[in-house]
Amino acid sequence: MSKPASARTYWCDSCQVPLLGELCGACGAKGRNIASATVVPVFKTEIRYLRQHVAQDLHPWLRELEMWVNPVNYTYYSQGKVLFKLTATPADVAPGRVGHQAIAKRTRKDALERLREANKNYIERLQFEAESFIREAVSQFRGRPILVSFSGGKDSTVASHLVMNALGRSDILHIFADTTIELPDTYKYLQRFQTEHPLTPFISSRSPLDFFKTAESIGPPSRILRWCCSTHKTNPLSKLIDSMSPFDGVLTFDGIRKAESSRRALYPRITTQHKIAREVLARPILEWSDLAVWIYLLYHDITFNTAYRKGFRRVGCLYCPFNSEWSGRMINYWLPSQDNRWAQFLVQHAMRINHQNPHDFVSKGWRTRAGGRGFDHYKATIESAPCLLSDTAVSYQLLGGEIKKVRHFLRPLGPQTHVKANGYFETFLIHDKDLGEVLASVEIGFEDSAIRINYLLKKNARLFQQRIEKQLRKLQSCIYCGSCEAVCSQHALCSSGNYSIINEKCVSCLHCVSHDCLAVKSLHFNGKK
Repeated sequence: MSKPASARTYWCDSCQVPLLGELCGACGAKGRNIASATVVPVFKTEIRYLRQHVAQDLHPWLRELEMWVNPVNYTYYSQGKVLFKLTATPADVAPGRVGHQAIAKRTRKDALERLREANKNYIERLQFEAESFIREAVSQFRGRPILVSFSGGKDSTVASHLVMNALGRSDILHIFADTTIELPDTYKYLQRFQTEHPLTPFISSRSPLDFFKTAESIGPPSRILRWCCSTHKTNPLSKLIDSMSPFDGVLTFDGIRKAESSRRALYPRITTQHKIAREVLARPILEWSDLAVWIYLLYHDITFNTAYRKGFRRVGCLYCPFNSEWSGRMINYWLPSQDNRWAQFLVQHAMRINHQNPHDFVSKGWRTRAGGRGFDHYKATIESAPCLLSDTAVSYQLLGGEIKKVRHFLRPLGPQTHVKANGYFETFLIHDKDLGEVLASVEIGFEDSAIRINYLLKKNARLFQQRIEKQLRKLQSCIYCGSCEAVCSQHALCSSGNYSIINEKCVSCLHCVSHDCLAVKSLHFNGKK
């Protein structure tokens, strides 16, 4: 097990640096406990921004590595003491909190050297444990291709450095999931990383879907309906990984850490239970704090994403609904054209759904959107009626989607036997995959998009009907995002840009049926709330 880096921050008053533990490795002094959470460095670009827009009277000698910030409550420190604290909305300096401590005149080089000496023992222990874990994981899953999931952020940068160091190799494949809405600094950093690591193979995966067009059809992503991670990240990444190792799977190292969120705090260090089939995920820095990550980068003089120098605390997607108020402020300041484009999109969306307060929707309402008000929410419902010709049959009217895809959407429920078809209709039977008995007969009218299903099974009839109707809702709402394909372990399903099933490969495991459709959830109508 990884030993967690301290969640608290200690400060050596003699060396004037933060510590990963209670004792300073440079002078041996006992550090002062200054915060119950971690701190991160503030770089000169952000210091310049703070002087101009937040705290104009910052000490003129305040330089890099002399100023640190708690990214949770926006408290800035100098010499281990509170310099100032931003308000809850990070718009102004909290009254009466600006400090004026005397600041030592030392160069950045001197400050960095003292930081390294003070934390050397802590960093070496963390590095030794992480690299041992990496080698053990490679040995445990021997034979699988080894990957590094590289986002361009500080955490994946550290994970990359640890993996290549631990294995003594620079030819470990790095994969970047390009959502197409990353920070411009991230794309620049990826180019620089590849220049500095010419022997490291690098591949990007990208969704064929346009982010703005997808948001226009099913609504902007929200904290409740965060479809973008699946459609623009996980699904194309899954398809790429499957093409690389369709049978044996892969071993992927990433930079996920528990400190990032309460949900990630529950993650195991090694897992196979996640969105991408046949991928083993290993997390060498799962227990590390933000401060540990930053001191590791500074200790080894590793190049990192320049967005951090500007004040960004995270470097994920531009339009993530989980972006903090501070991230929003940084985007507005450094990337005004991208910020304006998103604001205009949200205004148009608010008007389309007749939102009572478009300004409120743009500022925060879109982040908590839970329903598909203003969209084709009818696609998330099923229009049905009992059939007059049979007590066990139900007639359905397809409200969207391609009627000729019905057979493919219903194939996971069991093998099918073709009965008859022409240009106007099609009839087939659905069988039990094990017993072979007929579960239902399906008649499809292409001209009027009508479907008649006669349910013939006796046991679990209601459950079977619910699964049928769930698949029909998916068909009506499908945007061909690839989510269903990502959960198919048999490579029988293609849902990126199209939807089709290879009969010979489908084993009716129902994984794709149990998978909740992102489009259905996003279009679902929740009334006026």
